[in-house]
Amino acid sequence: MSTEVEPGQRLNWPLVFTASCGFALYWSSFFTMLMRNSFMDGAIEILWYHLFLRIVFLLGSCIGCLAMAKRADWISSAQGVRFQKAGVCLFSVVAAVGSLAAYSLSATMPLAFDCAAWGLAGVGLSCLLMLWVELLSAFAPAERDAALVLAIGLGAPAYLVMNLLPFPFNIGLLCASPLISLGIFYLLEQDEDVVASAFVPLEDSLQRARWTASYKGIAVAYGIVFGLGIGSTTQIAESDPLYSGIAVVLALGAAAAWFVARFLGERIQKASSFRFLFPVLIIALIPMAFLQGMPSVACNLLLLGCYVFFEAIGINLALVLAKQQRASRIQLVAVSQACIYLGLALGHGVGLAATSTGAMNYSMLSVAALGLVILLALFITFAPLSPLAGHELKNAATLEADVAVTEKDAVGFWRKHCERIAQEAGLSARETEVFLLLAKGRGIEHIQNKLNISSHTVKTHTYNIYRKMGIGSREELLDLVETDVDNGGQS
Repeated sequence: MSTEVEPGQRLNWPLVFTASCGFALYWSSFFTMLMRNSFMDGAIEILWYHLFLRIVFLLGSCIGCLAMAKRADWISSAQGVRFQKAGVCLFSVVAAVGSLAAYSLSATMPLAFDCAAWGLAGVGLSCLLMLWVELLSAFAPAERDAALVLAIGLGAPAYLVMNLLPFPFNIGLLCASPLISLGIFYLLEQDEDVVASAFVPLEDSLQRARWTASYKGIAVAYGIVFGLGIGSTTQIAESDPLYSGIAVVLALGAAAAWFVARFLGERIQKASSFRFLFPVLIIALIPMAFLQGMPSVACNLLLLGCYVFFEAIGINLALVLAKQQRASRIQLVAVSQACIYLGLALGHGVGLAATSTGAMNYSMLSVAALGLVILLALFITFAPLSPLAGHELKNAATLEADVAVTEKDAVGFWRKHCERIAQEAGLSARETEVFLLLAKGRGIEHIQNKLNISSHTVKTHTYNIYRKMGIGSREELLDLVETDVDNGGQS
């Protein structure tokens, strides 16, 4: 979002819109899980049960992100991508089986079953999030940022439709949305305009870019505040106006993120854009401590809009820094998301413990959240806040030079392995040229234009390459190159 579109440069709007629609289905599913009562049994009216299952869902999301951050190298491999896709499918299966079981038995499912289901649902949606984050990183900066914000904005009306539909259509849409999102993801994977970003080993990434402890702590603290506000909506009776209000503030939060990113991009890179939330949070929390009814509901919704703003800016910050520092996108995004999910779970947990025991009511919780916001404001105002640990952010000229040298070394290393594979397979000079482009993820149209040959000739060379290497698909070719690089040429 901070990258201006140069004169004459146009965004590929069909590509942006397609990606936004696919990513929007993730957000609609996530918002539904976060804001709606249990998808397992819509007849449950026990307050603590709803909050408890949300906590389990958020902890599942947190654990999923931490696991992917720790195994970022494997997650980036072909096997890792297949694992993430399986996790997405698992979400739909769990939601469908749990709902059908509860409906057919006309009874509440055992708490252990619901906990397992919601935990797996959290892991599944975190897999879908990371798939889209990795795909969007392959876009040009302006297209990536437009797709990110537009996806959240489109996720709002999709959430509204999902929650206005009667049972079982709402459950059906919830189960189908991640699968449809995965289908759109697959189509974009095959698009010739989408070329995967260079792989960055986790060890190298951690040397270049790691979130500071202060930034991670702030993300958790913000999550606690948002969790207290979002958890409070459980006490509000479900209704069409409530769902409509939620959809509106979700869209407004995304619009605010776009505005800040479009005109104040430099502040995003320094994480100082989060200071914009302080006055809004204070405006929301003060009335919540003293008012009831519709004013309190409006304040809860305002907190939800702040959460969406924080999410959009946070993911954008991670992707921008990953590109600048040539770091692992999965590692940076997964860690920051895990901190937010942990904070949301803690916020829900505090609210659940305080209200169920009678130790505090929602007004007192609002006062506590207000105090936390004031402490955050003081800390960010007077303490230096750098998002990355180990070094200051480099200036643009130094970054450009460093990245150019590093990428040159990485490309040379990769090309050496590809040429060795081609030589061992007995490829001709022209077949080797086609093989190098195929290994980069290029499509037939790109290769024919690059080499000035016909599409028929490209297909013939591709067939010969597959035959000589004993493979049958582009995925097997990429796996072959990836395995050779990982094994240092010993495969």
